Amino acid sequence: MKRSIVLGAVIALLTCSSAGAATKPIVVKELTKVATTSSAEGLVISGSSLITYSNQSAATADIAVNALSTTGASLWQKVIDSGGEDIATAISTGPDGAIWIAGTTSTPVQSDTSTIPAGIENPDAVIVEAKPANRGVLNRIALWKLSATGELLATYSVEVAATPLINSISVNTSGVSLVGEISDKPFFISFSSSGTFSKVLAIGTSKTSLTSVVRQSDGSSSVFGASSETLGGKKIVGVRDGVLIKITKSGALSTVVRSSAPKATRTWLSADSSLLLSGTVQTGKVIETALTKFAPTFNPTWTTRVPSLGQSLAISGGTSAFLAISSKAPVTGISGWKPAEAALLLLGYSDKGLLNGAWALSQLTTPISMAYSKQYGLYGLALASDQSVSIFHLTSR
Repeated sequence: MKRSIVLGAVIALLTCSSAGAATKPIVVKELTKVATTSSAEGLVISGSSLITYSNQSAATADIAVNALSTTGASLWQKVIDSGGEDIATAISTGPDGAIWIAGTTSTPVQSDTSTIPAGIENPDAVIVEAKPANRGVLNRIALWKLSATGELLATYSVEVAATPLINSISVNTSGVSLVGEISDKPFFISFSSSGTFSKVLAIGTSKTSLTSVVRQSDGSSSVFGASSETLGGKKIVGVRDGVLIKITKSGALSTVVRSSAPKATRTWLSADSSLLLSGTVQTGKVIETALTKFAPTFNPTWTTRVPSLGQSLAISGGTSAFLAISSKAPVTGISGWKPAEAALLLLGYSDKGLLNGAWALSQLTTPISMAYSKQYGLYGLALASDQSVSIFHLTSR
């Protein structure tokens, strides 16, 4: 048994190419700033439009959805307001270009229809303060579907035991997959193309976190995150391991693969539909970002690591892979990159995992969201040093 484990580890090392630096240093080029937004929290591309969402508070919590052209001009705005509390935390697009927003909404409350009896005397002229409106309980997972032009097409929700937090959404022709947490415990739920929510699948305890989900064409899902407990019979190896989990079409946990290193804390933070993942690897005080391309079997095909401050996003674009990190340390293969403070760095890799490009934009510090269009290229959302949010565009290779 031990021999087979060792042999498997050797085979994995031999078959997973470790991506290295390019043969000559890459010079950092400048990204293009498209627009500045005050509070955008997510970005997708629908057709020729850049779609962002943000949460706003008025009489109730509402969701603001904004569409911009690829050059930053405002196209349309939509406010989602059910009359109760509506909070968005994830966004995606469907194959037809429809915009899907996931989050939390409140259960509608029954209005008080009681009336004050007529004829009651008030000799002391007591002023009765109006009873504040009941804003409802945030205990429903919600999906809002919008057209590419901003029309609200449908709203779906399902009640759960406590306030849910949605971390990631994935949409395809078979339906929608979601991961998040309820009362600090991670969960998975799916929504069929016929309009039905599955049962909530709890995965682990508060010692596990689920950050990303990818829905497959057959209705199954791949889920990614981190765990410091035994999951699916697989015990922890490091301080905290990255985890890759397969969920069947029927909503059952089928496979758990751990990304581990002794004394290391690992977390997968982002994943795209091609199973390109990025995440944090911390050993002691050393923090790196791992970028790994996985096969559908969860076997790695290539991987690389770069020093970072922890936050990262990865996305595939054509035959390239892109990694956005927050960094303030030199990166092997990058010429002249050593910012005094935290700064956004976008790295490009070939389909074999070889570094072939680097870009940055002054004042941007932390990646928030990225989206890719074959026609329009790579766009991203990033926090700036003044706490504003900007949309950037990769215009040169």
